[in-house]
Amino acid sequence: MQAWTHTSAGPHSAVLSLIQIPIPAILSPTQVLIRISHAALNPGASIIMKLLPFVFRCAPAIPEMDFSGVIIKCGSSVPPARNLQNGTHVFGSIPVGQHVKSTSGALAEFVVVEHEAIVRKPDAAILEEVVGLGIAGASALQLLKYARLKKGDSVLVNGASGGIGHLVLQMCRAEVGETGRVVAVCSTDNVGWVREYGADEVIDYKAHDSVQTHLATAYASSRFNAVIDAVGIQDIFNHCPAFLAEGKPFVSIGPKAKSYTYGALIATIGLMLQNALLPRFLGGVPREYAQVTGITNLEAMEQLAKMMEKGTLRVKVGTVVTMRDVPEAYQKLLSGHAQGKIVVKIQHEST
Repeated sequence: MQAWTHTSAGPHSAVLSLIQIPIPAILSPTQVLIRISHAALNPGASIIMKLLPFVFRCAPAIPEMDFSGVIIKCGSSVPPARNLQNGTHVFGSIPVGQHVKSTSGALAEFVVVEHEAIVRKPDAAILEEVVGLGIAGASALQLLKYARLKKGDSVLVNGASGGIGHLVLQMCRAEVGETGRVVAVCSTDNVGWVREYGADEVIDYKAHDSVQTHLATAYASSRFNAVIDAVGIQDIFNHCPAFLAEGKPFVSIGPKAKSYTYGALIATIGLMLQNALLPRFLGGVPREYAQVTGITNLEAMEQLAKMMEKGTLRVKVGTVVTMRDVPEAYQKLLSGHAQGKIVVKIQHEST
């Protein structure tokens, strides 16, 4: 099969090669073999590719974990209750442990996973869309959980046009209802579609020298019940008491690293600890800080599939590229200006 692989840690431009490797085999009766039709790019996979030494992982390695496709073969002990058969269209995410310890990744034509790593594609969706649900969707669910929203609440979503942000934006819309208020922050090019995806108000951060100063001015008298940061902008957290109500949570995917280097990673970990632990009498921000990590599991994927089936959630596919265009797709991802999800079309779903 064709796959993007690497045998050393480093940036995608230096380490990735498109080669032919054997199709993986089912090794357990509870596993399934899937012909991958699409893969989704995620920033976390780039961090693993660049920084995780190969002393801790299998070589060659295949990047990325989120995929969609068609079941080619089911193990003999896959539970009938899962309703998975040859030919079933599915989406899923390769567990991190499997991804690191074996030659198993989404940028390949085939993958073998345990049946709990996949769910059936909703009838109302296509494989190109559902591939974006895995890690980003699980992260969005966690952000929503810790925001503790209820009907009628007001919430600010920063990074509302990103892979995670546009999903949690829609979840917030459903959670606060028509009587609630959802305010989104994104860039100029995304204002129109972000409003269509559920925002009552959209703030173009490029129109303001300091978006946190604008927020403090515009919402001082009507502070939010929660702030969700799907990017990780430290200055927004530092200034949030001016627009986030007392006792309400600031929920984040974590501070955005300035670069993917060991030094930047250590500095980012320092900020995480400061945000979560520094008391206000020592200069800490006087608001509850919660940082989430989206761990994809069967329960989360089934919940996301139900949301898509009900029509309360859709995936914005901003860019679709072919296998050969993966290096350029990574460049766009790492620029931080991708709309929605970047999807790689691996092969036609019916071949």
